[in-house]
Amino acid sequence: MASKEVSDLDFRCPKELAVSPTNVRRVVIVAQCLLSGWPDALNKLAPGAECDFVLFNNVQELAPQPPRPSGEYDFQLVGVPIRSVVPDGAYFRLDYKNIESYEALFKDSVERLSQFLAAALRWNREFGLLTFVSNFLVPQQNSLGRLMPRYDLRNFAFFIERLNEALAAEIGKYKNIYLFDLDQIIATYGRRYVQDDVVSHLNHGAVLSDGDFALDRERLEAMPKVSEVYPARIYPAVLLGWTELLVMYRTAKQLDMVKLVVTDIDDTLWRGVAAERTDHNTEALEGWPLGYVEALCHLKRRGVLLALCSKNEESTTRPIWRRLFGNRLTFEDFAARKINWRPKAENFGEILKECNLLPRNVVFIDDNPVERASIEATFPGVRTLGPNPLLWRRILLWSAETQVAAITDESAQRTEMVKSQIERENQRKTMPREEFLASLGVEVEMQTINDVEHPGFPRALELTNKSNQFNTTGRRWTLQEMRTGFAEGMKLWTFAVNDRFTSYGVVGVVFVSGAKVLQLVMSCRVVGLEVETAVIAKIVGAIRAKFPDATIEAKLEKTELNLLARDLWSRSDFLNEGDRWILSPSQGAVTHPPHIKFHNMDLQVA
Repeated sequence: MASKEVSDLDFRCPKELAVSPTNVRRVVIVAQCLLSGWPDALNKLAPGAECDFVLFNNVQELAPQPPRPSGEYDFQLVGVPIRSVVPDGAYFRLDYKNIESYEALFKDSVERLSQFLAAALRWNREFGLLTFVSNFLVPQQNSLGRLMPRYDLRNFAFFIERLNEALAAEIGKYKNIYLFDLDQIIATYGRRYVQDDVVSHLNHGAVLSDGDFALDRERLEAMPKVSEVYPARIYPAVLLGWTELLVMYRTAKQLDMVKLVVTDIDDTLWRGVAAERTDHNTEALEGWPLGYVEALCHLKRRGVLLALCSKNEESTTRPIWRRLFGNRLTFEDFAARKINWRPKAENFGEILKECNLLPRNVVFIDDNPVERASIEATFPGVRTLGPNPLLWRRILLWSAETQVAAITDESAQRTEMVKSQIERENQRKTMPREEFLASLGVEVEMQTINDVEHPGFPRALELTNKSNQFNTTGRRWTLQEMRTGFAEGMKLWTFAVNDRFTSYGVVGVVFVSGAKVLQLVMSCRVVGLEVETAVIAKIVGAIRAKFPDATIEAKLEKTELNLLARDLWSRSDFLNEGDRWILSPSQGAVTHPPHIKFHNMDLQVA
């Protein structure tokens, strides 16, 4: 039997849900010598990628520009040298009985950290470069002794942990920056194979190295190299670091994002077939089942939808569910439920339709290989898990494709919004279309975003980079591209929607520059309500008010996934002219659907 052991590179960064290549072109490292050996290792994991290294050991001015134009870099890695934050000798000469001296040094160290970080992040501030900041390596033991207080500033390990907290707080003041938890990566791999605090002073904060061996060649007795005494395994640790950075980049770019997890019940959410058992006790959940359930709850917090798809009787399943789970996991946590004896492929198709999602955005989990094969054959692109439940929790929680850069209000409320959408669609089937639309009480609120500091910007960027089906160009934007666009006069118009069923939050973004509509993105949650037509009517009205004689232009680029958006401009009376759609002044206004009301309008035109 082949080995089932998870490899070091895959352990923290599962690959099972990755579909598209990462395609990193170039990275720049701004750091101390600790990371100087990293550039050559990148190509091992990202063939063809290049890495520039800029040594930055003291508080100094970075060059106005990176080594290459900022647009050529996918991201930068910044490493703050601990010796610049805590000067040599400043710590271990302090009086142990004088706790105030340790507190004063910590305060001074935080101030130096803030100054150094501000200098090192120049290219992030000026160009919006996506940035990952490495934290400090925590020493392996308390230098004062095992029996001494652990959580005390006089323990340098705790001192560094507090500095790492301060570092995390400091980077929170910047945009498009995330903490690269190098300390946790090294702890997972094994500190003893990497850190040099078994030899060097604590605030050296570096890795095991034979670099000083030449300085000791004149000793009376021959001295071994560090690597002959301590098993240094630096290169594998560097590869682990790059692996983590690449999956962080995938999350930031939202590549292959999972939007829905569809799960079976028997021998999946619990052990065995519950309807065939009379002893519904905790053994059915202990171990991997409860770990899987907890993972589903965390995914729901991130904004991933959950659905049940099981061959079972719901009337039989409900009382067993309550006895086993209590309030730990409820039916209400699932946006859609299909518990019946129909073929799972039929139920799965209905779930996709109800949630307005494509198979490529879904993970299906089932213990039965026949059911997984059926779903894979019927819905190409779907991702499945099943044979080994010991892997599920780690894959679902640690994969880049299930993680998000931030949890917005809309993300946290996504399950309730989709359940309301399903209720809305069920009611649609019982009423004439015009009567149904008129009964909804649809209201739209629009606002203008002029810069990346606007509180609504994170949601606008998230929506733009996650939406595939109703997206007129499919373009993904980086923060630096958005900064450039705003500087050149581009505006974002976002629109939020609510009806009598629910408040959907911000569901759409329009990119406008002068009389040109560069891109329109809308969540599928409000497809069919004619919101997009009403928004276009308002867009045209706002642009005409500013540029009465201008011909309004709109872009439409076909992608593999944007079928829903391809007829948007033709439905809005725009005429096709080559690679653009136009609306001339003589064509008049776009018809506004009467059942949609606008309020709190704030549309600014360049």
